[in-house]
Amino acid sequence: MVKWEDICDRCGLCCHRKAISGDYLLLDIENPCEHYDKQTHLCKVYNNRFEVEKTCKKVTPFLVAFSAALPSSCAYVRLFKKYHLRFNKKETVLAPGLFDEE
Repeated sequence: MVKWEDICDRCGLCCHRKAISGDYLLLDIENPCEHYDKQTHLCKVYNNRFEVEKTCKKVTPFLVAFSAALPSSCAYVRLFKKYHLRFNKKETVLAPGLFDEE
């Protein structure tokens, strides 16, 4: 039996800043969470991530099925789509530097 977290392919896109606009999930690929390690594709504070980073959300089956917070390339989303369990139809748009502050 496969464990829930084993489904994750460690793309790290859930750790990037995002915004929702109409039918689109805008994913800022240049601005991940400060705790995301670009080398290992892992969270540096994984065991305490919810206490350390208040905006971090637990990836649950409910979130995968209904939230627009995960891109269509996410392994969880791909699995749910395969079995027609994904009810959010937002299209992901990669938006480099969307949240750059200048």
